[in-house]
Amino acid sequence: VPGARAGGGPPPQLVRGVNEEPASERRRRGDSGDARHGVAQLECAKECLPPCLDHEVELLIPDALNYQVGQTVRSDSKIVGNFKFKILVFPCGTHTTQGQQVSAFVEADTPAEFDLRWIFHGVKYQVVIVNWLDYRNSVYKVDTWTFSKDGIDRGWHDMVRTANLSQESGWLGPNNTLCVRAQCYVRQADGININSDNYNTKKETGYIGLKNHGATCYMNGLLQTLFHVGEFRKIVFSIDCEAEQEMEKEQDGSISKLPSSQTIDDEGKAPSLIQALQNVFFKLHSSDQAVDCKELMRSFGWDNTDAFTQHDAQELNRILCDRLEEQMKGTSMDGSIKKLFEGEMENYIQCMNVDYASKRNETFYDIQLNIRSERGNELRSIEESLEEFTAEETLDGDNLYEAEGHGKQAAKKGIRFLRFPPVLNLQLKRFHFDLEKMDMVKLNTRFEFQKRLDLSQFVPEAGSYVLYAVLVHSGDVNSGHYYAYIKPDRQAGWLKFDDDSVTPCSEYAAVDDNYAGSDLSIWNYFDRTPRELRGVQVPVRPRIHNAYILVYIREDLAGQLLAPPDPRLTNPKMVDRCEREVRNVEQRLREKKEQQTKIKIKLVFERNLVKMSGFWDFAEIPHEHSFKMGRDQMVKDLAAEVETLAGVPRNNVALFYLQYRNNPRQVRFAFMPQASNFRQHIPNVNSPHFDLGDPHLM
Repeated sequence: VPGARAGGGPPPQLVRGVNEEPASERRRRGDSGDARHGVAQLECAKECLPPCLDHEVELLIPDALNYQVGQTVRSDSKIVGNFKFKILVFPCGTHTTQGQQVSAFVEADTPAEFDLRWIFHGVKYQVVIVNWLDYRNSVYKVDTWTFSKDGIDRGWHDMVRTANLSQESGWLGPNNTLCVRAQCYVRQADGININSDNYNTKKETGYIGLKNHGATCYMNGLLQTLFHVGEFRKIVFSIDCEAEQEMEKEQDGSISKLPSSQTIDDEGKAPSLIQALQNVFFKLHSSDQAVDCKELMRSFGWDNTDAFTQHDAQELNRILCDRLEEQMKGTSMDGSIKKLFEGEMENYIQCMNVDYASKRNETFYDIQLNIRSERGNELRSIEESLEEFTAEETLDGDNLYEAEGHGKQAAKKGIRFLRFPPVLNLQLKRFHFDLEKMDMVKLNTRFEFQKRLDLSQFVPEAGSYVLYAVLVHSGDVNSGHYYAYIKPDRQAGWLKFDDDSVTPCSEYAAVDDNYAGSDLSIWNYFDRTPRELRGVQVPVRPRIHNAYILVYIREDLAGQLLAPPDPRLTNPKMVDRCEREVRNVEQRLREKKEQQTKIKIKLVFERNLVKMSGFWDFAEIPHEHSFKMGRDQMVKDLAAEVETLAGVPRNNVALFYLQYRNNPRQVRFAFMPQASNFRQHIPNVNSPHFDLGDPHLM
C-alpha cells in the first residue's frame, strides 16, 4: 500500500506553514514559486537556512539524477533521547510510484543490544525536501508513528515529482544535489512491546506485578521498591502475626493510623496491616500472576472511594514503617527498620561573637530535596539540592539570634548531616505552591541524578551509594500515573514495574529519561525569512514524566541488602498460613465458578405440603433432599433421581417449581416439563427466594 512506509502503509497527514501554498500545486506548475523572487528570494536561498537543530539531521545527495528506481541513500544517524534515526531517501522514487516521485522516510536505527521487541511510542517526525532557490517553497510533511522492529520506517512516497528535479526549479542545488532534512520529537524512551498473549511477566523477568484497583499505582510502585529490598522483605516475613494479633486484642487499638471506614467490596473482616503485607509479599515471591492488593487496602481501613483516590506515597511509606516498628518492639528484630531507613541530622545555631551554640538532633526516614530553591533558583542536581539544604544562613541586622545569657547576637544557622541510612530515600519536591498562581503546580524542570552518588562531602564516613529504584510520576498536579524502575540485582539490568506489567528496559529509560526538563518540538521554520528567525525561540514541550522518589543503597552493603530471603527459612509458620490462605482462596473461586454453572434444587414431596396449614411463607416449606445440578442439565435427570428415591417410575413423576407472582400477589407452583432444562426455570431476580450468589429451585 503506497504512501506511508518504504514497505507500505496508509498515507500520513500533510501539514504546511501558514504562508505556504500546497506542495501539490507547486509540483503541478513544475516551478519553485515564481511569485517569490528578487531580493526576497536571494535572502531565502538554501545557504541562508539556519544550521540543523539538535533534533534534526540533513542529507545532501549529489548527482541525484543518476539514481535508479528503488535505489536508496541514507543519512548519518542522529540521536534524540535514545532514539537513533536516519533519513532514508529514494531519489528516483520507489517501485510503488514507478519512479515518478522522490520518496523520503525516517528510519529507526536501533543499537544491536536492544531487545527485538523494542518500541518507541508516539514519535512525531517531519521530513522536508528543501528548495535551494527559496526554502519557503520547500515541501514539508509531518506525522506521528510508533516505531518498532516491524514498523521501522515511516514517511512519504510522494514528496516531489522526479520530472521537476532541476536547478532551475530549485529542487536541485550545485552538482545536482538534493537536500532533505528531518526532525524527530520523542516523548519517551524505548519500551518493550508486550501486546501479545505470549508475553509472560514471570518467565521473562522472574518477577510479577500488582493489580491496579482504581488509582493505586502510587501504592504499587512503593510496594515494589520495598519488596525488592531483600532485607526489608526479611523483616516483614519475620514478624509473628499470631502474637501481633493477640497484642492488638489487648490494646483494642485500630489496625492502622489511616481512618477506618467501610471495607472494600465488603469482603469480610479486614486483616491486620502486617498480615496483609506478609500476604502480598509472599504472593509476589511465589505467584505467577499479578497480585491483588484489596486485602492490604482493607487493612488500611479504605473503602471503594479511597481506591480511586491517590494518596501520598511518602505518607504511606511512613505508616508502613511505623507499624512494623511498633510490632517488633521487644522482639529480636526490634530496631531493624530504623537501622535500614533512619538517618540523623543536626540543626544548629552558632553565635559568631560569643561562645554559645544551640544544637538539636533529629532523625529522618527520607530527605525532601528542593527542585527550586527558596530564592527561586532552579537546582539542577542532587548535589546542588543537598548543598542548598545544608547551606548556612546568617542571622544579623534585624534578625539577630536571642542567645540565652548573651542577648541578641549575630549567628550562623544551618543543618548538617550526621549519618545516612543504608537505604536512602530522596523525595524530589516536584509539587510546589506557586504564590503568583495561588495554586499547586508541578515543576518539570531538569534535575539530574547519578547512578553512583558520593556523599562523603556531607558526612566524611558516608561513602558511596548506588541507585536502586526510581519512582516516576507522569502527569500534572491534578492527575497522573506512577510507575517504578528498579534494579533488584546489581549484576542484571533495569526493570520497569508498571502495575501488573513488568518489562526489561534500558538504563537510559530508567535514569536519563526521568531527569525531566523539556524537549525540542517539531518546528516548521521554513515559512520564515532569516530576519524573522533571528531571536526566535525554538518551541519546546515539557517532559511531564520525571523522577519523584529516588532510592539509593550504600554500595558496600548492596549485595547484603538486596539478597532475596527464603521465606520458609525466615518464618515457616507464616509460609504455612499463606499457603493455606492461597488454597482457601482457590477453593472459594472453584465454588464460585461452580455456582455460576450449577443450581441448587430443594426437593419437596406432596406429603410435606399437606402437613402445612394457614398462611405460610416460602422459607417455611420443608424439604427432604437437596441436589446440585448443571443449569443446562435436563429436568428428566432430576426425575431419574426422584425415581431412585421414591421408587416411582420417572414417567409417573410430575415436577413443579415454586413461582412468586406480584400481580396478583401469590405463591404458586408451575409445571416443569421433563424435556426442559433448569436454566429456563431459574427464579426472576425480584423473586423473594432468589439468591444472586446462589439461586436455587424449590
